[in-house]
Amino acid sequence: MTTTPADPEVVARVERLLGGRFRLDQTVAVSQERILFQAWDLLVRRTVSLRVNTGDDPALRRWFLKECEALARLDHPAIRHIYEAGVIDTIAYRVGNWILGESLEEAILRGPRPVPAVHVLARDLLTALEHAHAHGIVVRRIVPASLLLTSTGRGTVTDLRFCNLTLPEIPPTEV
Repeated sequence: MTTTPADPEVVARVERLLGGRFRLDQTVAVSQERILFQAWDLLVRRTVSLRVNTGDDPALRRWFLKECEALARLDHPAIRHIYEAGVIDTIAYRVGNWILGESLEEAILRGPRPVPAVHVLARDLLTALEHAHAHGIVVRRIVPASLLLTSTGRGTVTDLRFCNLTLPEIPPTEV
């Protein structure tokens, strides 16, 4: 994803389709079929992340919703929480907690991180992956752009695009 501004027509369409429920404050990232916004939830009055799948491919939209379902099943401090998801017209969307920070991709560009900070990040990531696996989700790949670092150095997995959702649920004691 890049920080290229989203097409204003697409932004207006998203706002219209979501019925004025969210105020789109900032375009955070844009890819060919997804846009991530920092938004204000007008109903519950809080800042949220609003990820929108704008692609026309029904298979990609189904995968996006499957990813939303998988994320919503997880409750871990190092995995983005999903508040709601849905499809309106051809736009699939999900609303999650807003995480103030930067991507690992951005942090890497500034240079090496201190060893203690890497240990904290590794622990956060590994416990998140352990939690996902215990709930039947095998994460095949984490990309630096999908791992956010907070100002305190904690890491949060923000999406599960690269995962398999086929494992049965395994009791955590057996993992």
